[in-house]
Amino acid sequence: MRIQTYLAALTLSAAPAVYAQDVGPALEAGSTTSLFGQPLVVNGQRVQDIELQRFLIYGAGRLQVEMQRVALIIEDELARRAQEYALRDIDAQYASRLDAAAEAAVAAKEKATPFASADERQTALRTEREAAKAALYQTEEVIAAYKKLLDQQQSLVREQVAISEEEFNHEYQKTIDDFVKSYPTLNPEAEVARAFRTVDWYRENLRQTLLFDRVFFPDDPAEWPVTTVEAVRADSGDAMIEDAFQSYKMRREYAEKTGEPLAKEDPIYTQMMRQIVRDACFSTVSFRTSFDGLPSDLILTGDKNGDGLPELVVKTADVWPKVAATLSETDILEAKEWFVSTIAVRDALRTAGDGVLLSRDGEQAAIAALKKTMEGTYFTVDILATQEYLFPSAESFQEYWCLMESFKVLKQDALKRQENGDIAKVLRDHLERANRVMGLGQVDVDVMLISAFDIPNFKWKDAGWTWAEKRANEVKAQLEAQQQRYAADPSKEKDPAQYWDELVVEVSEYWDPPSPEGQGKRGSDVSMKNKGRFGPRYRNDLIGFVGETRYREFVTGFSITDFVFFDQAENTVAGPFKGPLGYYLTRVKRRTPPSRPLNLAEPKHVELLTDDWLRVAFGAYMREAVKGAKVQGL
Repeated sequence: MRIQTYLAALTLSAAPAVYAQDVGPALEAGSTTSLFGQPLVVNGQRVQDIELQRFLIYGAGRLQVEMQRVALIIEDELARRAQEYALRDIDAQYASRLDAAAEAAVAAKEKATPFASADERQTALRTEREAAKAALYQTEEVIAAYKKLLDQQQSLVREQVAISEEEFNHEYQKTIDDFVKSYPTLNPEAEVARAFRTVDWYRENLRQTLLFDRVFFPDDPAEWPVTTVEAVRADSGDAMIEDAFQSYKMRREYAEKTGEPLAKEDPIYTQMMRQIVRDACFSTVSFRTSFDGLPSDLILTGDKNGDGLPELVVKTADVWPKVAATLSETDILEAKEWFVSTIAVRDALRTAGDGVLLSRDGEQAAIAALKKTMEGTYFTVDILATQEYLFPSAESFQEYWCLMESFKVLKQDALKRQENGDIAKVLRDHLERANRVMGLGQVDVDVMLISAFDIPNFKWKDAGWTWAEKRANEVKAQLEAQQQRYAADPSKEKDPAQYWDELVVEVSEYWDPPSPEGQGKRGSDVSMKNKGRFGPRYRNDLIGFVGETRYREFVTGFSITDFVFFDQAENTVAGPFKGPLGYYLTRVKRRTPPSRPLNLAEPKHVELLTDDWLRVAFGAYMREAVKGAKVQGL
């Protein structure tokens, strides 16, 4: 199990693997200055600090936002339970009075008109008791009694599920001890921060997870609340519930036999069950974020009962201090780059013609259509955004998606079939490039990373970017000098390919964490970077190996992956290129042509070709929009 998977399985959720934690912005100095250095202005539009703050909270601080949502459903379940218990106590307290009232009313009716049968009389009793209950429960006496009981039950249910400091500390230490046992060579604090951004955030999340489990998943499934049972049943029928009972029985019998404490359920299974319940509860709440039109001083609202008045209101100012303390200068720079790209593209689309830039309703329809394509799958917008496209947040992804949909409107004529029935000329011209991607062409490339980031210890190096740029240029000069010496006298120099190989081992800072078995006992090398010697890779695999994302490609307008996959000549060294973690030098060894070219007789293949052309064309459009934009403060 990879390290982040291991840690994420222990809690409700993990933060994205962002590289942070060296520099936080200073205090705001006034309306004409900025928390983030010089104010950012794009095409005359000032990007307010609070907009940057919210963007960073949704991305770097996503765990904090998610914990707010989880806290709401925990509180909702505890409130439901307290109400249920308070009503039960009220019913017991007034039972004799209601029975007497019902009996008196039925007796009066019976005196006038006898009942035809005992069953009919019993039905009348039930009806009269419900009527008496409805009337009684509207009285000030009962309302006051219910409120008092509700307050008592709210305190009691919270006491019943409270996580003591002793329990929390035991669980936290056990987690760390188990991790150290599995990964003895790693720094546990660095790895916790890699998965959860900071150790404090991990402790917060762990405490909430323990509470979530106690509320929704008591050890004995017979004690599960109705919320849990119905959520699991709706997702998987009774099979998982039966499995839970069987697992509990086996664990209990083993504990009784050995005298050991009851073992916990399998963590991966538990994580899956948590997700089922969490998603079911979330589906009953109307959550709104920036994409739903919240003003920039709000991060999140949640309406549980559909009355339009949110029970949960999360303010940007309340979350910002926690997130600000974890931010790096790189986080802030990339956030600014996002605003430059999106504002420039939106302005360009707005001036391209009426009806090109989607309206607010059009954006909502575009996202609704996207969601429809995911019905019946495990995908959600959030999963697509943060796990497939690797955007910082669902909010930024939705904004990007809607800009892309607007771009499609702009290019709809260019994508029409030609008069001879052939695909659009732009698609025909793009076919060779697309075939190299979707026809499963490969490139064998080495990528040397001179990193501004200390990957094993999960922190930025001091003056890391300056150092990495200088070092990368030195290495490039070293390579070029050796190649010149080799060209002058091959008998006195190593082959440049061999010299490169040795230098990659010495210099490249790609880092492969150990497997759980420990150093020297690695299992599969799947996804291992091997110092940047990736071997033959498909384009869509290579982007992950390099460390780039669809998001970064959009924001920066450049992709090292695409350069080496499409443009760099074989047996050449290129770079250094600035990338996500530092500076990169690349050497393409060889290319393999497509083995399964697209079949244009297949509508699905034409759709894939169109999507790839749109991605590439939209990137070019963004670069031109940014090039033509007036930008200050970046």
